[in-house]
Amino acid sequence: MSRHVVVNAVRVLRLVVLGWMPTCPCAAAVAPTTPAPGSHSETSRMQAEALCSGKTPSELIPLLGDERFPIRQCAEDKLHQLLHEAPADPPNAVETLCFETYQTHSDPEIRMRARAVLMDFATTLWSPECFLGVAVEAAPNFDDDGNLNSHLKITKVMAKSPAAIVNIETGDFLRGIDAIQFTDANAAKQLATHLVTKRPGDQVTLHLEHAGKQSDVTVRLGCKPRTQHRDKDDKPMTVTPAQCLREYLAFKQR
Repeated sequence: MSRHVVVNAVRVLRLVVLGWMPTCPCAAAVAPTTPAPGSHSETSRMQAEALCSGKTPSELIPLLGDERFPIRQCAEDKLHQLLHEAPADPPNAVETLCFETYQTHSDPEIRMRARAVLMDFATTLWSPECFLGVAVEAAPNFDDDGNLNSHLKITKVMAKSPAAIVNIETGDFLRGIDAIQFTDANAAKQLATHLVTKRPGDQVTLHLEHAGKQSDVTVRLGCKPRTQHRDKDDKPMTVTPAQCLREYLAFKQR
């Protein structure tokens, strides 16, 4: 029996035993033991690091199916690292590549490890709810003609949020969004209702006023952080990595 056949048989057995559950940093796991300096496993790990170092995500994907375990694991670890180093502005290039790999690749080992990266993404970087990244309060005022303006005053801009990326500042006034001009006391509700119709990655146009000057700014909506999700009783929601992945995959199929 050839070595290639044996390696494939071991992979299939692993998938059956593990039930397609990936090794993912976002899931609870037993801490790996550190190889003794100078041991064979330590040497293998260093060789794998040298091989994977500097590789692009596309170059790492084939290494997920390498017959040597240290290289497979190192390639997956590098993809997790690159996933979190990618720019916050969607789409995430590593996520896009791993999703395509998971959907289409013929090697079950590569698909399983791509799935592990997607679980990491779904748990830590993704959310089904879109996110602008500002806090607002009603700031009604009258113009020179005596007409009521139901502006929203921006009271907080979250760091690295979509709003922060386009340089929206605390103290700016939001006059409307897309085709909606805020005209009544429920401007905050108008804003929230409109954002519910959007998906992460969609673009919206904000009608702003900064230091007395009006302007329109286009913003690409991000993903609402999981830490901000609340249930019907306004309590923090807790979801497992597997639930996050199921939500993500269902969302991608829409």
